[in-house]
Amino acid sequence: MACLVVIAGPQEGKYFQLTKRTLVAGRDPARDIQITDPKVSRRHFQIAFHEERYHLTEMKALNGVFINGEPAPQKTLVDGDQIQVGDTVLAFFEDDNPDRTDAVKQYKKADRALRENKTLMD
Repeated sequence: MACLVVIAGPQEGKYFQLTKRTLVAGRDPARDIQITDPKVSRRHFQIAFHEERYHLTEMKALNGVFINGEPAPQKTLVDGDQIQVGDTVLAFFEDDNPDRTDAVKQYKKADRALRENKTLMD
């Protein structure tokens, strides 16, 4: 499964696993991919899976979308593409890195580790 990794910006290191359904990215907390950069629109872009490829489409974002430094209102993504929105840069990877976990899984793992440590100490 493909993923996006924030490589520059306020959320550097954050990881988003992509699915085969259309995902919307933006500043709004209700977005599938929330980017907390103030220069990012509430609904900045979407990523859709079609014909075995991921396609990015800008959603009339005020500051636009740049892929590999070029304005890109619409583009089929390839492994290693760098997507810049506002001051945030995300890297697109076609294959998921098994060492990474999404934010929810990471939180659950940390929460479980804290519970287990507390149990062992008591």
